[in-house]
Amino acid sequence: MLLHRLLNPVGRSLRVALTIAFATGLVASCKRGAPKSEAKDAGSPKYVPIAAERIETVNNATKQPIYQGPYGAIEGTVTITGDEPPDMLPYLDKIPADCEVGKQIYGKLFREGPGKTVADVLVAATGYKGYLRASSDHVSLDARNCGWAKKTVALTFGQRIEVQSKDARPYIPQLLGGTPGALLVAVPKGEPVPVFPQEPGHYVLIDAMRLYSKADVFVVRYPTFDVTGEDGHYRIEGIPVGPATVSALLPSTSGTTSRQVTVVANETTKLDLSIAFSASNFHPPARKPAGSP
Repeated sequence: MLLHRLLNPVGRSLRVALTIAFATGLVASCKRGAPKSEAKDAGSPKYVPIAAERIETVNNATKQPIYQGPYGAIEGTVTITGDEPPDMLPYLDKIPADCEVGKQIYGKLFREGPGKTVADVLVAATGYKGYLRASSDHVSLDARNCGWAKKTVALTFGQRIEVQSKDARPYIPQLLGGTPGALLVAVPKGEPVPVFPQEPGHYVLIDAMRLYSKADVFVVRYPTFDVTGEDGHYRIEGIPVGPATVSALLPSTSGTTSRQVTVVANETTKLDLSIAFSASNFHPPARKPAGSP
């Protein structure tokens, strides 16, 4: 249900409660100009962009006017309560010995930082009035240490993911859950390669060379979201003033939380969030015996 809300930002009381949240921060001046409306690389043979008309039709299905009023921001920290993250034993077996950082990222169910902060949480703000466009044509995803730098990626429909190798290894991003396409190789320290989700929804991005390397990809119809790092911090800017819903989702555990806030013009609203985890509700995949398929 929360995923449905995240993917559909407006409409009735249910849509007012839709969001993955953006919130928390110190009171500070924050105002942004109107977002850009078109991808810079549209028409380039290097990319297969989605037509601007289709982006507008999908992202603004209710034909709301483009928001022209003042903006505010939400900023905060997401922490996790309850049990420690269990080991992902099948993944640990597949991660090479020279990928110690990769073991830290994929060897546990979720990444926990100091003070029980939690990484890879999608936080979104929704339920506000007015239509917003994405301010850029892509989101960047670094590949290093035998895996993705993030286990959760979020983008607005119409944006692309640009994957770039930041070490001496090649990576082959493959998006599962959508229309199959050509696989491009992100060569060591080379140019980023694009990945274009063709519909809003939930996908999984894998590295075709390292199948343990996975990231949940959420393609939504609005730009007001952020994903936490290991410090648990998030910040969402450019939110129309007035009531909004801030929602948080940790995909690896399906843990969620949601809060109602009021966005104030040119100010940052501080909102810390907490997600609960119980190991008794989680059933990790079993380690297969040696020699088994």
